[in-house]
Parts: sequence; C-alpha cells; structure tokens
Amino acid sequence: MYKIDIFRMAYKNLWRRKVRTFLTVLGVLIGTTSIVVMLSLGIGLNESSKRDMERWGSLNQIDVMAGMNFDEQGNPIGQANPLNDDAVNEIKAIPGVIAVSPGFNMGGRALWGRKEGHLQLVGLEPDQMSQFEFEIAEGRFLEGDDRFNIVVGWEVGRNFRDRREMDMMRNMSERGGAMMRQQQMQQETSTIEMMNQRISMEVNNRNGQKKIYNFTVVGVLSEKNMNKAWQAYAPIEEIKRIRDYVMGGARNTGEDPRMAMEMAIKGGGRVTTSVRSSREPQGPSPNDYEFIWVRTDNVDATKQVSKALKEKGYQAYSMADNLEGIEKTSKTIQAILGGIGSITLLVAALGIINTMIMSIYERTREIGIMKVIGASFFDVRMLFLTEAGLIGLMGGIFGLGLSYGASSVINHFGSGFINRGMPPGEVANSLSVIPPWLTLFALGFSILIGVVAGLYPADRAVRLSPISAIRNE
Repeated sequence: MYKIDIFRMAYKNLWRRKVRTFLTVLGVLIGTTSIVVMLSLGIGLNESSKRDMERWGSLNQIDVMAGMNFDEQGNPIGQANPLNDDAVNEIKAIPGVIAVSPGFNMGGRALWGRKEGHLQLVGLEPDQMSQFEFEIAEGRFLEGDDRFNIVVGWEVGRNFRDRREMDMMRNMSERGGAMMRQQQMQQETSTIEMMNQRISMEVNNRNGQKKIYNFTVVGVLSEKNMNKAWQAYAPIEEIKRIRDYVMGGARNTGEDPRMAMEMAIKGGGRVTTSVRSSREPQGPSPNDYEFIWVRTDNVDATKQVSKALKEKGYQAYSMADNLEGIEKTSKTIQAILGGIGSITLLVAALGIINTMIMSIYERTREIGIMKVIGASFFDVRMLFLTEAGLIGLMGGIFGLGLSYGASSVINHFGSGFINRGMPPGEVANSLSVIPPWLTLFALGFSILIGVVAGLYPADRAVRLSPISAIRNE
C-alpha cells in the first residue's frame, strides 16, 4: 500500500465514530494545554526575574574591584592583584570579553547656577562608554577629545537644591516634616535641564589649597539606566589630573597618598573618594585604578569570565552571579508544574489506547480482508499508528491554540499585580511566556504520545489471524 493511501484510510476511519474520536482528541487537548500553560508559568517567572535584575544592573557587565578574594570560611585566597594597565591587558585577553574600561570614583561639593549639591564623578575611557549598555536620553556620549565634558545620570539633577530655598527649608524644619517634604518635592529639578549647562566642583588638597573644576553637561542618560542614574561620567584622564592635585601635597612631603586623600577629605569636608587597598601594608600605587568594568557578549559568557577573573585573583562581581539561584528555583518550579501537566497527558494516552483497541474489535473482519488481499504486517501496523498519531496531532494543535488563549488571559489579569510599581514606559512583565521551542516541544510530544499509545493496539491488530478475522461477525 502507498503511504498516502494509509493516511487517507486512517483519516476516514477516525471519523467513523465522530463522538468517540472527539472525546479522545479532547483528552489530548486538555493534556497539552495543561503542560504548556504550566511550563509557561515557570518560564515567565524566570524571565520576569531576569528583567527585574536588568533594571538594576546589566547581566553582561562585570565589576572588578581592588581587594582580596576570600573562601567560604573567610580566609584570604592568594595575593590581591593591583588594578593597573597590566591588569587591563590581562582581562582583555580573556575569551568572551568584548570591552574593558578602567575607572576612578571622585565626588565633592558642586554648584550649578544658583543650586548647590553633590556631584559623584566616575572616570571612564570615553571611547568605551557606548559598549557598556548606556542609553542616552538627551545629547551624546563622551568622545575621545573631550576634556571637561560630562554625561550625567537621570537622577543627578535631584542632588541639587537652590541655596536660598535650602536655608528656608532649614528654618521651616521645626514647623513640621510634612511641609518640609512638600517644599522639597517642589524644588526637585529635572536632570534634562542640565543639558549644555556648566557644573562647578570644588576640591581641596593636603595643604588646604582649593581648586574649582568646571564641567559642561553634553549628555543625559536614559531613565532605563537605573544603576547609573545618580553618577556623572567624565573622561578618565581628567579624573586622574584631579586626583593628582588632591594627592599632590602628600607627594611633595613623602607621605602616604592614601593618608593624603583621607586628610583632604577630612580637612575640606568636600571631597569623597574611595581608594581601596589591594596590596600589603605599603598600600596601592596611586596610579592604580579603583575599578575595571568588563563587558561580555551574553549571560553565559559573563558567568565564565567572572569565574576566570576570580581564579586569577581578582575580586569580581556581576548581576549574573545572582542568576544561578534564580535559575535553579525556576527549573524546580518548571519540573513540578510540568509533572502536573504530564499526568493529564498520560490520562489522555490511556484514552487513545482504549479508542484504538475498541476500533480493532469493531474492525476485525476489515483487518482480515486487508491481509488476505495483500496488505503486509507493516501496512496494518502503520495504519493504526497513523490513526493514533493523527489523534495526537489534532489534540496538540487545538491544545496549543487553547494554551495561547489561556496565556493571554493570565497575562491580562495578572499583569497589574506583577507590574505594580514599575516605572512608566517600561515594558510589562508577563506571568505566562510561551517561547517557540515550547510550542514545537508540545506539538511533537503530543504526536509522540499518540504514536506510543498506538503501539500496543497496532501490534494486536498485526497478530490477528486473517482466517479467524474473516470469520468474525
């Protein structure tokens, strides 16, 4: 028999008993819907957790800090590596790294027109800024020839207050906290207003000398960069020059640069920088970087690079480090939910077996005639396996349609709960997510269930004696 003839016969035989076929397909439909919806909830939970983490930090970025690595008992591991140019070159050579930028932190009292506040500067390589998932709301990124230009985070403007209004707030503080808070809300400034404006930052060195640096805002970061919202970003060479001035007094007297920085902070009360110790008591070189940012291509590469950095003695941290626990929890939930859905599909498989066995009893004479006129054992087996496979296919297709509908309903009514407190304009998370691979898996699994369930009835049909089958009434 030709395969197309077997397929046609199988299709026609299914609709001889329409109600029975419908009920069997319905069982597969319910089973497929159950397993798809259950798994989609686990996938949605995992995706939602990842997106929540991405709001507070990139999953493709690693922060390398100066300092020691410690084991689980808190004992130091090896020697701390200095963060210098040699470290930058070593990190660039690690497979999976696509961008590296060393940097410094420096902060101090700043003036913006009549407003006074605090400015936290982060020195970066200007040509690497676009590689670290910064998004610009207004203006542009830093460029290689920039000197006193800066890019500010979305919330930097809230660090500044009008000096006269600040004095008024101090006087009003005794009248009640609610009134003071109302005044504070009224004077909060939009950071967009800082575009093309001059920001002056005042620093003091060890000898008590004061110097003012003027910066021009050339860009404002998007509100999507939540983990970078409160800092301003400047060319690293300019930050180095400011640091040299702050520590200059100590270098002239041969004092420890770290002590000079601390004394400058205490003396002026206007500079806040962090110099981290990464060596033995003699302290780090004043030219060592405070941190190195490392950019990878994807989350898997981030995990591998982070592990390699720790093995080399660097203190590395990334948001992707927290994903391992989330992924384990998600897989456990998916296994539990998938197991519950599989039980329903198993019951549907028993329904297919029952339908096919009943079909054999009703068509015993037909099977005998097929064998007598030349149908091979393979043809008879394929006929019943095709019928079982078609039941699985139809149940899978209709089950997928119902799954997408159920997923939409779940997301519609559940989105308000899981997306509560989300910033405006942010893409909402979904409770139920059905990726393409799950669709293909569900369809293939439903067909496989049908075929496997049809193996025993097909084998039973093959073993029927042609003579006995023809005599059967």
